[in-house]
Amino acid sequence: MVIKQVKFSTEIQVTDIANVVSKNYSNSITGFLELQRGWLFRAYSVFKDLDKYLILMSLVSRTFKSYSEYFIKYDYDQFFSINQYELKKFNIVNIAKELSISKETARRKILELEKNGLIIKNKKAIHMQKLAYNIKKPEDSIEAISKFMSNLSKLFKKNNIVINEISTKDFTLLIKKNFTQCWNYFLIFQISYLTEFKKKFFGDYETLSVWTIIAYNQNLFLNKKLNNEVKNIENIKDKYLDELFSLTGSLGLNAMTISDLTGIPRPTVVRKLNKLMKTKWIARDKNGLYHLSASETNLKELNKVRLNNINRISEMVSKFFNAARIYNV
Repeated sequence: MVIKQVKFSTEIQVTDIANVVSKNYSNSITGFLELQRGWLFRAYSVFKDLDKYLILMSLVSRTFKSYSEYFIKYDYDQFFSINQYELKKFNIVNIAKELSISKETARRKILELEKNGLIIKNKKAIHMQKLAYNIKKPEDSIEAISKFMSNLSKLFKKNNIVINEISTKDFTLLIKKNFTQCWNYFLIFQISYLTEFKKKFFGDYETLSVWTIIAYNQNLFLNKKLNNEVKNIENIKDKYLDELFSLTGSLGLNAMTISDLTGIPRPTVVRKLNKLMKTKWIARDKNGLYHLSASETNLKELNKVRLNNINRISEMVSKFFNAARIYNV
């Protein structure tokens, strides 16, 4: 019997990943914003309510964490074949705090999940019905995460962090084979990332989703500009926001396009756009197109969070790449 040992000496370090992401910031952040744009669209489509969806994801994440503590791991097919799972018991106050929502909102949304038959509570246990986790299997999200990781592997190979590039297909297989473990890497990151942006800047997840689309669109223009000016593509990290917010020209989006890209109804989008203009996060040009525009205070605070998020993203990425290393992907 061959005993497999973990070689900690070859572990991929968060600092090394962060350095490469920083050096190739424009391309890296473009891939990341594409991942976020798609995930937010799919998340909203489930309940038309991002608060409710993130509550469900928080319950799933807490349960998956407990699985790991008890050395339990399900692959993708196993997880989606079982009719119901017992959830780890939770405290509404803790859920509200984690997601930066009021205790009353958390309680109301959980009652709605119960009323819809997605979770079942009794005196002894709380169960999640198959209906809840089968509403929207994360096929598209797994594909998007795998594509993001695969593109990063090309950068990492050039910088000698990994020996070989890892294909989107191989990352997909890794995630599905180790589903409850790998999916929770993403959920832990996503809940933390979205909650911080909501709490510090936007007040609700739908407003964040609308702003993300505008930022994603404007970033595409910036990334194209920087790739055309090859000398400026590297080491853009420190002046990225200045470059992004100073772009000029017809580069905005109208309300209908934003609605299509977020899945959020147009009237709601218009309300969120007005809120973003009032709080000085966006502006509207003479053609009715919305683009990024921030006050000096907003820009300064956003930049602090953005720089911290390089490490947060790198921590998540390191978990996927070290899992790939351990499982010989």
